[in-house]
Amino acid sequence: MENIEIIPLVGINFNDKIIALSSSRENVESLLGAPYGIREKSLYYFNNDLRFDFDENGKVEFIEFLSGIDGKIQPKIYGVYAFQVEADDLYNILNKKNSGDIDDSENGYSYGFLNVSVGVFRNAIPTGVVGMIEEAVEDGEPMNTNDIEYEMRKANHWATIGIGIENYYR
Repeated sequence: MENIEIIPLVGINFNDKIIALSSSRENVESLLGAPYGIREKSLYYFNNDLRFDFDENGKVEFIEFLSGIDGKIQPKIYGVYAFQVEADDLYNILNKKNSGDIDDSENGYSYGFLNVSVGVFRNAIPTGVVGMIEEAVEDGEPMNTNDIEYEMRKANHWATIGIGIENYYR
């Protein structure tokens, strides 16, 4: 597993190589090699589990980890593994470090911590999974235990975490 630390408002430490927000596209490619994929102003690495977005000047403005709890890339932020720690626990850590405004307009699915320019996202929340279970029962097709455990596991952890330049989420 790679050694990756997310440093809000700075960038990432990737195996002792700093990739700063505002790094050039050339710098990213020289540190990580050829990208796995390219889409518009984005470079993707590690089977699309890591994305770099560039501004109009070709500088990194956003870095996002897309691998989730079961992915090969498991970054740390503020001393914890972002995808391994429970979603509520990471929310509390980010809230404390942020010390201010949070964009919580997506009702538990996504949060933007505006002062530290960190965003987290998940596809489902635990109450949504409970609703899914109840709906399956009502439809006469109850979910099996493995499916319920899988859905709850995903709902209790973040699927993505991203950092942006200052004011990225404002």
